[in-house]
Amino acid sequence: MSRQSWNLLIYRVPSQPSTQRVYVWRKLKGWGGLYLQQSVCVLPQRQNLQRQLEALTMEIINGGGEADLLTVTIEEDKQNSRLIERFQQQAAAEYEEFLGRCQDFHQELERERQKKNLTFAELDENEAELSKLRSWLPKIRERDLFDAAGYAAAVEALKLCEEDFQRFSQQVYEAQDL
Repeated sequence: MSRQSWNLLIYRVPSQPSTQRVYVWRKLKGWGGLYLQQSVCVLPQRQNLQRQLEALTMEIINGGGEADLLTVTIEEDKQNSRLIERFQQQAAAEYEEFLGRCQDFHQELERERQKKNLTFAELDENEAELSKLRSWLPKIRERDLFDAAGYAAAVEALKLCEEDFQRFSQQVYEAQDL
């Protein structure tokens, strides 16, 4: 591994109202940011992230806060590796949560089958849940800045959810004589 450059955002926002603090946190987490401690977030230096971070820094300052966006280069391979590993662990935890939600989805369909609750209302409800899963996985992947383990399993789990939903749909149509 060679030298790795990082963007380090150190910021302080007014404690009240909390909307700005939550807004900044959501932005940084949405980009895959890794919090080293409260109000200290690191992201790899990449052109698209650099622009976003610069804009966010200005938003923080314009909102009455303080922000320093620093570019740091870590020369030690072990330290870079540790940071990358922490990014991967963060993304892997999200993939695990996604896999858990996929299991929940299968269990919900099975409960409805067991109760013979094969209605269009249940079909709509579960289709909405499947839509959430479909939109969630690309967001996790976008935040996965260092190709964490778990993506392939999550893709396969989503595929299985879609197949199970198709079977459930067919069962609903058969139960409704359509």
